[in-house]
Amino acid sequence: MSVKLRQLHQVASRNSSVDWLLQGLGILLPPYLSSLHALLLAAVEREYNLVWKQQK
Repeated sequence: MSVKLRQLHQVASRNSSVDWLLQGLGILLPPYLSSLHALLLAAVEREYNLVWKQQK
């Protein structure tokens, strides 16, 4: 998950609301996403055309 958050953080043209989302997702305990968090993150990734390939 942290790789995905770092990838979004590197988008220079991101909206300030993305920073808010990244901050919230970055401090989650335990270190996994709920289904709602995953949907929010996926929506932001689509907005910025970020492609994530899962590691095998």
